Amino acid sequence: MKRELRQFQAFLRSRGLKLTRTRALIFKKIFSHPSVHPNAYELRDRLRRSGHHISLATIYRTLNLLVKSGLVSSIDLGENHSHFEPGRPRTAHGHLICLACGRVLEFSHPDIQETIDAIGQKRGFRLDKFSLQVFGFCEKCR
Repeated sequence: MKRELRQFQAFLRSRGLKLTRTRALIFKKIFSHPSVHPNAYELRDRLRRSGHHISLATIYRTLNLLVKSGLVSSIDLGENHSHFEPGRPRTAHGHLICLACGRVLEFSHPDIQETIDAIGQKRGFRLDKFSLQVFGFCEKCR
């Protein structure tokens, strides 16, 4: 997480911005639980529970900066808002999203990246990144 924080700080500096205490708090909340993909409201609630009252506007601005820096991905989990996931380099993965309870499970398979690359090549498309969301019903909700 220290390397990513230095990268974020360098990104901010390149735009004439500083790593404020508030930005650092938001950064740490996202990166402290990489398997949780919070939305802005959930981040605000988590920050409040730890005694930090930060406005939604500030949270959204910081999330936007994190996405632009490439350190965080904005993902659509089938709701009317984005969720945010640390964009750490790791294996290609997707999300299984329960339509009943909203539970999100990450999955990975060694063939995912290969298959996506082959699809892109076949269509003459150079891939940069991808997002894979699969909607259905979890074991509890079936």
